[in-house]
Amino acid sequence: MSSPIIDRNHQKEVWKPGRKLLEELDATLRRHKAEVDKCLSPLVASYYPSLMDRDDNEYRKMVELSTKMTMVGHACAEIAGHDFDSRRQKISGLFGACCFLGDSFIDDFGDEVAREYLERFELLLTKGWFEVKSDREELFYIVLTRLFEERDVLDTMLRQAIFGQFLAQKRDVELRLNPQWLQVLPQRKKLRLLKECARNRGGHVTMVLSLFLVPELPLRYHHLLYTAGSLFMYIDDHGDCHSDRHYHRATYINQLRYPARSLRKIFNRNIAVLYEGLPEGKGRDFLLAFLYRYFITRLKKHRLEKDRVGITWTVYE
Repeated sequence: MSSPIIDRNHQKEVWKPGRKLLEELDATLRRHKAEVDKCLSPLVASYYPSLMDRDDNEYRKMVELSTKMTMVGHACAEIAGHDFDSRRQKISGLFGACCFLGDSFIDDFGDEVAREYLERFELLLTKGWFEVKSDREELFYIVLTRLFEERDVLDTMLRQAIFGQFLAQKRDVELRLNPQWLQVLPQRKKLRLLKECARNRGGHVTMVLSLFLVPELPLRYHHLLYTAGSLFMYIDDHGDCHSDRHYHRATYINQLRYPARSLRKIFNRNIAVLYEGLPEGKGRDFLLAFLYRYFITRLKKHRLEKDRVGITWTVYE
């Protein structure tokens, strides 16, 4: 189902999915996408119906991100030795919707909204409530409540992972809203800080999802799933490179002189680590195949988005 290829930069064999595995992955993604839509559409119709009526494809974008999280959740559950049952599918879809809506408050409505969202979400995490101000916030709160109903969010590991994700998100926004912090740094320190920020943003997201799905997730898998999440974030930042530059957002990837070349090195190195460290089986193969597929599509997105930055959502499956 998979085969090695040669990394010409380092002359090392790296993992590559075979055609049969990619076909199985695509079929699984289509099935998950239908289930995600089935889970989310009634909530959106009830609490924020205008999201589905907009001309900018935002609801489709939310479904795509939630499908991505569902596929990652599927792989993580199987890696930990558990079936990806209907409950875990529901958790993954809800988690993806939370990520999408939370990211929208940070990225799409200006600096003041981003700052206010972080303050109010911190209030929710520390005090357990906040006052809902809009239909979008109401949908976010409803989805979050449905998600928290599925697990004991006071479990130590899950609680720490959730707050770790929040702190990584907060740090990312602070760097964006206060660019002078980066401008005074030497280039090497600036890149190290941005890389660490991207690593933590992606790593914590995958850990939160994994612990929602498998609260007793073995410790030996934590750093590997964290690594997978970080790799997703580096790939995402490359796909969003032109948009981030358009809006003056510095990321590790868009500050590199040769981003595609650097990303390929990061990808090959981390795929090798995941292949060697994760237990052999469908979970590992699904995770690596999805990372490979995501890597290829985001390289394409990077090329397509060069001259297409605008206000509408471009949906990439």
